[in-house]
Amino acid sequence: MQVQAAVMLQPGQIEIREFEKPSPADDAFLLQVDQVGICGTDKHVYLGHVDLPFPVIPGHEVVGTVAEIGKNANQVMNVMGGPIKAGDRVTVVPGSKNCGGCYYCLHVPGRPTLCSNRRIYGFGNSETPPYLNGDFAEYTYIHGDSWVYKMPEGISEEIGVLTEPVAVATRVVGRAYAPGLPQVGDGYGIGSRVAVLGCGPIGLLVVAVLRDSGAGTIIATDLVDSRLDMAKQMGADVVINVGETTPEERVEQIQDLTNGVGVDIAIECAGLPAVFSEALDVVRRGGKVIEVGHYTDSGDTQIRPYQLCNKDLDVCGVWAYPQIQFQTALDFLQITRAPLHELITHHLPLHQLEKGIDMLGQEGVYKVVVEPQS
Repeated sequence: MQVQAAVMLQPGQIEIREFEKPSPADDAFLLQVDQVGICGTDKHVYLGHVDLPFPVIPGHEVVGTVAEIGKNANQVMNVMGGPIKAGDRVTVVPGSKNCGGCYYCLHVPGRPTLCSNRRIYGFGNSETPPYLNGDFAEYTYIHGDSWVYKMPEGISEEIGVLTEPVAVATRVVGRAYAPGLPQVGDGYGIGSRVAVLGCGPIGLLVVAVLRDSGAGTIIATDLVDSRLDMAKQMGADVVINVGETTPEERVEQIQDLTNGVGVDIAIECAGLPAVFSEALDVVRRGGKVIEVGHYTDSGDTQIRPYQLCNKDLDVCGVWAYPQIQFQTALDFLQITRAPLHELITHHLPLHQLEKGIDMLGQEGVYKVVVEPQS
């Protein structure tokens, strides 16, 4: 039997190709891909901003159904909420188990995303069997080194596809809590005032997580009015259009909202270097800056090291999330009060993947979901 997959031959070139449907090894299973979200990283790959071993089958924000499963898969994989069987609805963490032997696994075991030997669905070469190692396909071959989560019944089919980006968003807020138990006035906590700079899908989900985790005033900034309107729906208290204000005006406005000192936490979600500089400007002394927007290198920006010292700032980067973060994401999806279904604005068949990639960033477009079975 032949199955279809969207193969990115090189940046800017995608073809729908057919592959022989593989049979899973004893430690693997075959996933019928029901829904897969288009991530901003997928667009960066398409535009040539990421060095990958082309050709690749992209896609990593997946929800699907177990089609065929090897007899030892439940014992070999890290299966959460299982065991799983054919017909079960699951999501799969893009990153594999850690190797356990590289420098980072041995010296920084609490940061599994730094493992030098991780495999990531949607980012590997697709020229060798079993070929189907990305989710923009009718089926994905799930190897034995995977983390798999059985989808809870309390999560609707409509928003389950948001599990992976919610894992990013909850990791962002988790970094604001860290490191360790904060002293009074340190880090994020109930009532903290937070600026979210950039209201794409990740920024909007960060706003939702902040609101449900007890944030005080949430200030959201973006260039696009529709995104700012959506930020309000997700829980932002104040929105600022950066196209209608100068950086100096935004700093002044944020200080007016925060007793003249700035926000406790500033989170850069826009992926623009200049916005990182602005995060340093709007955060208060003794505050924290979280940088999550730069999964690709979009250039440099000018900062003043004195500002970091004078403000005594903590600056934390976010490189994906530990694999167990999917549990936090699934818990959030079950309890959140935010209307997350509003973030999914478009559903497309597999052959329209390029159209979906082109749509990202346009007015009124948030999360585009590809449905390969349609």
